[in-house]
Amino acid sequence: MIPIVMCVDDDTMVQMLSKLIFDETAFCRLVIPALHGAEALDYFENQAAISASNRQWPDLIFLDINMPVVDGWGFLDAYTAQFAGLHPSTKIFMLSSSVDPADREASLQYDLVVDFVPKPLSKKVIAELKTHPELIYFFS
Repeated sequence: MIPIVMCVDDDTMVQMLSKLIFDETAFCRLVIPALHGAEALDYFENQAAISASNRQWPDLIFLDINMPVVDGWGFLDAYTAQFAGLHPSTKIFMLSSSVDPADREASLQYDLVVDFVPKPLSKKVIAELKTHPELIYFFS
């Protein structure tokens, strides 16, 4: 089971469905929701300000691309510059309804992005993620 997962998505139904599926599949212990990239960056700024032993830093981030305020690209740029070094083992999966191959290709240009997962999450997708090479150690 993954200790902490963050879901950055402006769609509250996606947030609710993801949490439900995470719980039903024993995917993670704690889900931290953020409705856009700025809210997620605020979370990391707050976590960075406390002692490392008390931080609740996500091990995995599901990140939408198209969001208001700060989109997925803006989040990736800021997170990479400011926070990636504080918890270098954090994995990022783009979670998007985009069918544009350019979005997939662009996301994989970021070293932190491990894969591109289509919305919506399902039990089948979660089962596949549990065997993903970057996540399997959480479930073995």
